This record gives sequence, structure tokens and C-alpha cells, in this order.
Amino acid sequence: MTGTILITGCSSGFGRATALHLAQRGWRVLAVVRKAFDAESLRAEALQKNITLEPLVCAITDDAQVAELGRTAAALAPSLDALLNNAGTAYPGPLEILPLADLRAQLEINVVAQVAVTQALLPLLKAARGTILNVSSMGGRMAFPVTGAYHASKFALEALSDSLRLELAPFGVKVVVIEPGGSPTAIWKAGEQNARALYTGGRAEAYRGLIARYAQLAEATAREGFPPEQFAALVERILMTPHPRARYSFPFRTTLNILLRRFLPDAVWDRVMRRLFRW
Repeated sequence: MTGTILITGCSSGFGRATALHLAQRGWRVLAVVRKAFDAESLRAEALQKNITLEPLVCAITDDAQVAELGRTAAALAPSLDALLNNAGTAYPGPLEILPLADLRAQLEINVVAQVAVTQALLPLLKAARGTILNVSSMGGRMAFPVTGAYHASKFALEALSDSLRLELAPFGVKVVVIEPGGSPTAIWKAGEQNARALYTGGRAEAYRGLIARYAQLAEATAREGFPPEQFAALVERILMTPHPRARYSFPFRTTLNILLRRFLPDAVWDRVMRRLFRW
């Protein structure tokens, strides 16, 4: 099966890899990026690989641009077989000193904007009895220090996905959550850089060691994580499955970590985390 899919967050990482992969497999891909420069870059890479896709520029936190995205998608295709809500970011920082503007931005991008895009495209998805794939994270099932805002956004996305799955079932629209573990994508590199730049001096001094350890672990994740192409292959497999599961976690170590968090008592989990973060 192939069809038309709209993917957000195609400037880099999972979104870009998935857009190119599915287009190569015969899907019509509407690839959403934030800036015109990113659209040209993606178009050039696709051309170089002899792949056809359609980059669309939209800042998904801008209500007017999201409404326009819905109209553009409707003009390009009478129905939409799939939506991959992939765009997201990370604003790290200990919660005592996290700027509230960062917390609001984190929730706006990773939660509110996902709902906005879904609302704009649901008429097209209903017409095709399509599939919505929401990209959560291992961090949507467990929380680490320093990334509390990010975890809050992914926990929220998990809950919204559960409600949406039930609400849309009578319309034949499937809702799937993908929970990847660490990968060398731009989100964690940017988060690590933000942590280094913002949290120095004042009350942040008490967290100096924790922030440094977070940065070290973020760098290791970027260096050792699975390639985005594996994510793209999983998306294709889900789309080819007539009755997909509600959740897919991967790779295997991510599934194992989720199971450990589920069954370990909180006190034991806390000791494991404090040892990992040397805190």
C-alpha cells in the first residue's frame, strides 16, 4: 500500500529521513519544514537521489500558517492516507531555574502544535480512513532529571493520543504512538547546547554537576543512538500493517527500559537514576 502522507519536522532527523524513504517507496510525501531554506535543501537532496516529494513551509506554532497548511494539503490531495506528527524540540534545564518562557514554548511546540496540525488535517484523514502517527519518545513513559519540560510534553502527547484514538475510531482513523529511544538527531544536540549556554551562575551553580552530566549523556546519545533510517523503516512497516498496535517502542533496549520503569518501585528507580546522573 502507498498513498499520500504529510510529515512535519522534515528539516532534519527523523522527519527528513522518513520523507525521503517513503517518497522513494512510492508514497506521495508532503514534507513540512519551517523555513524556505530547508525546503530548498530537502528538494535538492531529493532531486539528487531522483526522488519526488513536495516540501511545504509552515511554522506549526503559528495558527494562521497551520490553517493555510490545511488548505494547501486539501488543494493538493482530496484525502490524506497518513499524518506523521514528528516536529518537536527540547528545552532542558532543572525545573527550579527553567525559564517559564521555555516551559511554555516546550508545550506549545510539542503538544499544542501537534493538536493544531491534526485538527487542520482531520477532514482529509477521515476521507481516507487514514492513520495518524504521533512521535512521542521513551521519555513519554519515564522522566529523567534536567529534561522535565520535555517529558511533560511527551507524557501529554501520549494522553492526547489515547483520547484521540478512541474519539476517531468510529471514523476509521487509526492513531499510533511511536516511542523511539536515543538517536543522533538535532533535537538533543540543540538541547545540550541550550543547557550549556543558559544555566551558569546564580542558583544554577547548585546544579552544575547535574547539568554537566546531562550534557555528557546527551552527547553519548547523539554518538551511539540508532540511525534515523531505522525510524523511517518502522514508519513504513506501521503504515503497511492493516491493524497496527496503539504503541511501538524501539529499539529493543527502549522497550526494556519502559518495562523496567513500569515494574520497578519508584524508590528503586530513583536510586538507579541518581547513580546514572551521579547526583
